[in-house]
Amino acid sequence: MTDTADLSYAPATELLALMRRRELSPTELMHHTLDRVRDLDPALGAVVRLDAERALAQAADATERIARDAPGLGPLTGLPVLVKDGEDAAGLPTGHGTRAFLDAPPAAHDSLHVARLRAAGAIVIGKTNLPPMGAGVHTSNDAFGTTRNPWNTDLSPGGSSGGSAAAVAAGLVSLATAGDGGGSTRIPAALCGVVGLKPSRGRIPQGPSRTTHWPRNTVLGCVTRTVRDTALHLDIAAGHHPADPYSLPAPAASYQQAVDAATAHPTPLRVRVLRTFGVADPKPPQLAALERAADALRAQGLQVIDEDAVLPGARDFPLTVQLRQKVLARARLTSVLDTFDTRPETFEPWFAAALEQARSVTVEEIARYWEHRARLDQWAAGLFAGHDLLLTPTVPTPAWPAEGPDLAAVVRERTIPIAYTSVFNDTGHPAISLPAGFDDGLPCAVQLVAPHHREDRLLAAAALLEKATPCHRPRADLGVRD
Repeated sequence: MTDTADLSYAPATELLALMRRRELSPTELMHHTLDRVRDLDPALGAVVRLDAERALAQAADATERIARDAPGLGPLTGLPVLVKDGEDAAGLPTGHGTRAFLDAPPAAHDSLHVARLRAAGAIVIGKTNLPPMGAGVHTSNDAFGTTRNPWNTDLSPGGSSGGSAAAVAAGLVSLATAGDGGGSTRIPAALCGVVGLKPSRGRIPQGPSRTTHWPRNTVLGCVTRTVRDTALHLDIAAGHHPADPYSLPAPAASYQQAVDAATAHPTPLRVRVLRTFGVADPKPPQLAALERAADALRAQGLQVIDEDAVLPGARDFPLTVQLRQKVLARARLTSVLDTFDTRPETFEPWFAAALEQARSVTVEEIARYWEHRARLDQWAAGLFAGHDLLLTPTVPTPAWPAEGPDLAAVVRERTIPIAYTSVFNDTGHPAISLPAGFDDGLPCAVQLVAPHHREDRLLAAAALLEKATPCHRPRADLGVRD
């Protein structure tokens, strides 16, 4: 396989198979990857730190070990990956998307998540951009600037995992890590036309950390090009770790096996289609994508029921979102309190103002938020009582400007970006965003949601939907579709 475009957009599973068959060496793949980052990322702003020298050295070592069929080769041996800059990767600073940590020293240790990827043979080549501490649905900060969407560089890739999604969509790497506290993996995946999984709460262990960030809502994951790549990542990353007492045991069966079995013999699952939650007015392209996805699942033999449901407290949804964001800001403040108390001026002014306001969050507000979460838990339990999966839009609109959406307009027009995603962070259900066609040259997406801890069912259905979705990719000029 010598075509560079094919290398750029090949799934991780295909690249790994080529390397194992010695038709492609890790060194060749690494040179190609670094060249592509050098050539394309200046227009994207997705990669904020690059460790080319170490990456090439590790690729040379992987090439030598594959050549002699050394024992202990991992399932990701030789694969270049990028890590979201809110997560530690040893030898690289962790900037958290803010100028306050621009001069942070290199991390001494990997996060548990990154350590598992490295142990499987992945080569971390650098870090990807995010908004300050993940606080945004567009990816921009005063440390590294604005990340842009590969399909149209006037537009945003979303946030907060915008750098990771843009990098995968543009063919820089086939896998990048992500994190999701309200849609931060699924929203960028949707806007960039890639696959983004939010696993169940506790599926991938987190830490070590001084504080528990966000009330167990933020989960780690990845963005990839295919569902099978996502299953491969989860097979490696999932499983209990004693440093995270909330982490779940490793599943009994492989997620890749679940995907393969589903595509060979689809299970007649019951899927409920939810259009608005009573809080959103999705644009016509997003509704058309939802129709295409529903039809595709019907064609695979699944039972699809079109029956919307209204979120608890729908009438006051903007206020509920505001309350949620205040509690989230309080959790962020706790995690950086020492730095903020001593050097508040080093944070972006708007972000510093949000952190300062978070000091005033009251016990009553926190109690109201937890009461809302309890109602959401009961609401979601009712939905799954008669259905195996939920199908929704991922976002109500196509990609917004690179500088961010008009917040007043999204409230007025009922197109709040996290309308379909944040609820499942609150309830902890696994959810995945999948490409579902295009409109006016921009990706459309849908979200599938499964019962607690049923990533196997989720990925199996996602693979069926993926089979019916045409594959497109941005061209090298980062603005025109093939």
